[in-house]
Amino acid sequence: MAAQPPETADPVTAEASAPASVLTWIRPVLLIMCAGGVSQGFARFTFAFILPDMTEDVLGSYSVAGLLGAANLGGYLIGVIAMTSLAGRFESTRLLKAGLALTVLGLLIVAVAPWTPLLFAGMGMAGLCSAAVWIPIPSIIAAYAPQRHRGIGFGLATAGIGIAVALTGPLVTLVQRLFGDGEWRQVWAAEVVLSVVILVLQLLFLKPIGTHTAGPSRRGSLRSRLPGASTLLPAQFLYGISYALFTNYLVAALQDDMGFELASATQIFSFLGIASIFGGVVGGRTSDMFGRRFVLAAFMVAIGMVALVIPLRWSDGMYVSAIAYGMLMTAIGTVLVAYLSDVLGPSEIGAAFGSATISLGSAQLIAPPIGGWLADATGSFDLTFYVACGTGVLAGIVAGFLPNTRKGRRP
Repeated sequence: MAAQPPETADPVTAEASAPASVLTWIRPVLLIMCAGGVSQGFARFTFAFILPDMTEDVLGSYSVAGLLGAANLGGYLIGVIAMTSLAGRFESTRLLKAGLALTVLGLLIVAVAPWTPLLFAGMGMAGLCSAAVWIPIPSIIAAYAPQRHRGIGFGLATAGIGIAVALTGPLVTLVQRLFGDGEWRQVWAAEVVLSVVILVLQLLFLKPIGTHTAGPSRRGSLRSRLPGASTLLPAQFLYGISYALFTNYLVAALQDDMGFELASATQIFSFLGIASIFGGVVGGRTSDMFGRRFVLAAFMVAIGMVALVIPLRWSDGMYVSAIAYGMLMTAIGTVLVAYLSDVLGPSEIGAAFGSATISLGSAQLIAPPIGGWLADATGSFDLTFYVACGTGVLAGIVAGFLPNTRKGRRP
């Protein structure tokens, strides 16, 4: 049976109420996947690829680079807070399109910024507006995809991030071959062009799904009815620290601490992106078999342990570690959405997802400056990655205390 967007009289609802062919729901999901690739791939991960070059050219130290990363993630956090409040008041696809347009503008500012303060403004704007793209996505997928295909739908949306990350590595290599070593503005500029194309596709082909009518009382009810909120949110916070440290500083650590050339370091990060394309599907299927709580906890512990590859100087295992991290990264997000889908109704998932993202975003706001300061203070990234390991493992331990759900586990 196909899913319907709750409390809407939009034509898409009527279309979705009939048995849906694959093309009926896969086309909008693929559009959403592209939008997610811009907002969570280009806007969030490109900086990690060219962090050493930007640091040498304009930022001056990894401490300042950490602050620039925090500007992006801090903007995202503010955007998530705003979207959690506004998501039920505005039509989801319109929020996505407006957020995507403004995210592209932020990326353009980063590409052309002649002064460091403007660079901070562009990164902050890209982070802020990317939240308007990401937060409505679960509701849009729930409206378009039949219930039996929602796991695949969420997995495809998450795969857009991995595709964007996988494209960025070769793009950096190509740009620096064409324009010279250390060039980074052209990378952002090329991504702006791709993002504009994706924005045009959204405007032309992504149809509205209607609005929800949830008000303030519903938000309060959501907080009281979300099982395990006092466990889930701290686990998300700890995982966010680990995730932000690893993804922000992997390329820099590979170059500075392990002697990798830029091309090799970006290729490793691209492998992370490629693997993340498949992580959502693997995570969803695994949690269907063994339960959300067990899989979420185990994956968080595993992703923390992967961070040891840097301080242990395991050069031969870098590609394997990057693949493992990429799969675990998107698998965790998919299992989280599946957990929320088990315990909440469709109209409440967006607000709950926003609350979990606020916890994750708060950690990502503070982690990059701390990681950059540790690298400057100690002369290496070893302590930064030890912290990433410890917080990831602790996140998994905390998640192990989540309540089990009746769904998503083997009978």
